[in-house]
Amino acid sequence: MRSADLTWLATKSAALVAGALLVAACATVPQSLQPVPEAQPGIAEVLQHPDALQGAEVIWGGVIASVANLAEGTRLEIVSRPLGRDTRPVSGDRSDGRFRAFFPGFLDPQVHAPLREVTLRGRVTGVTEGMIGAHPYTFPEVEATAVHLWPPVQPEPRVIYRDPFWDPLWDPWGPYRHPWHRGWW
Repeated sequence: MRSADLTWLATKSAALVAGALLVAACATVPQSLQPVPEAQPGIAEVLQHPDALQGAEVIWGGVIASVANLAEGTRLEIVSRPLGRDTRPVSGDRSDGRFRAFFPGFLDPQVHAPLREVTLRGRVTGVTEGMIGAHPYTFPEVEATAVHLWPPVQPEPRVIYRDPFWDPLWDPWGPYRHPWHRGWW
């Protein structure tokens, strides 16, 4: 091979590797939630037409409000949140309401604790009447086939920028001590 061919091959290989890394760095949906359905009903649609949408496959998510372990499985009450491209609930005050999800296995309430973000995949089973405190509420219900608990978001460390030209600790008269400062003489 000529050196020009090797240069061309190296350039193309580098571009291919860079493209692969760029695609890999994009947000990905967790394996347990794939494939994401193209069209799926929202909570408001299920509340309006529960019988027509029974059995529809959904991927919903939000923040856990309560966990109840029953003999048949675990019931989660979730405050709905819009989902991002990676199906993680988007933080904020926007919510379509609450829904209940039944998972046929055991979910530890210490791990799946209130205020943790969760996304689940399942089928709509209808609506049920319940209470939030003393307020009656209609909950859409989902039978979950997969539950993905998201790791807590770590806050960014606080960075303090200091003026490089003035630092009171390195002042020639000591910290905050100047000749005209009271008590110097």
